[in-house]
Amino acid sequence: MTKRKIVALVLALATVFTLCFTLIACTNDNTPDETAIETAQSEKVNTLAATDFKTELVSTNGVMLLSASPMALAANSSYVEQTLTATVLPATASNKTVDWSVAWADSTNTADVTDYVTVTPASNGNTTATVTCKAKFTGNIVITVTTRESGYTAECIVSFVGKPTDITVSSSLTAQSDGYHVGIGNAYTFNIGLTNPFNSVGADYQNITVEVGAVGSVVLASKEYYVSSGNTTWYEGTIVTLESLKDKFITANYANGVLTVNTLKTIESYYESMERIDSGRTRYYTNAFKEYASDCYFTVKITETNSGLSETIKIHFDDSVVTSVSVNTPEMSF
Repeated sequence: MTKRKIVALVLALATVFTLCFTLIACTNDNTPDETAIETAQSEKVNTLAATDFKTELVSTNGVMLLSASPMALAANSSYVEQTLTATVLPATASNKTVDWSVAWADSTNTADVTDYVTVTPASNGNTTATVTCKAKFTGNIVITVTTRESGYTAECIVSFVGKPTDITVSSSLTAQSDGYHVGIGNAYTFNIGLTNPFNSVGADYQNITVEVGAVGSVVLASKEYYVSSGNTTWYEGTIVTLESLKDKFITANYANGVLTVNTLKTIESYYESMERIDSGRTRYYTNAFKEYASDCYFTVKITETNSGLSETIKIHFDDSVVTSVSVNTPEMSF
């Protein structure tokens, strides 16, 4: 290789090295991912599935707020709170302090924004802040987090949508410590309501579904009942979950704010099938109830599907509960 070619090759390599260094330097200066702010869900005690206001996280200047924590009902039940946690990247950054601010998205709105939404850092410069909704509002409110170093920002758009924070259940029945005790062969009604601290549940949160469940197990076995003597012979039994048999005993439906629970028959009266043998002198029952393997009761879960809020009530069958009354004759004369 000639001396001229060697010099040209060295100059070319130097040019490529300089170009690569320049591109890397530009990436470090301008790529927001290197100093991005992300939010992560923050665990909070006694959180609720539903929120009274919602947050929409928006990228600005390439800085990202990814998500927010579930809503927590405040101790005095007059407002709700949510936690935002900012993570300053890279992890090796020496100054991770930030500032938080809140303002109306519509700059012409002259109402004091802090009467509706406030943002309070855990401490001065802390990356965790509590967002509090104090009253319902229209329009949008913007929460901004800003890094104290380099001034990168991200925004969280807050709007009020009136999500419920609680499902209320009321009935003429008195709830006992283990739930409601009901009789057999009757219909029981429960009034279902949706509430939040602002007494303003949105129209989008009225989609109620009902799911019946069961807890516990029973022993089923085949048996022969001898009509003439009244005696019974039992065969080997099997433990079966009440969940697998629940539709035989109870149903529930919801309409126009009212939950109706229908009790069909006692658990003790269950059998799969019956046939008469020995010229009718014997009844043969297949998979008849023999005994309880554990405590048994039913559950009715009411869910507002758009918010995910739910409430579950327990239903115990109780043969001491009055279900009806009758007289021995409908007419009488003297």
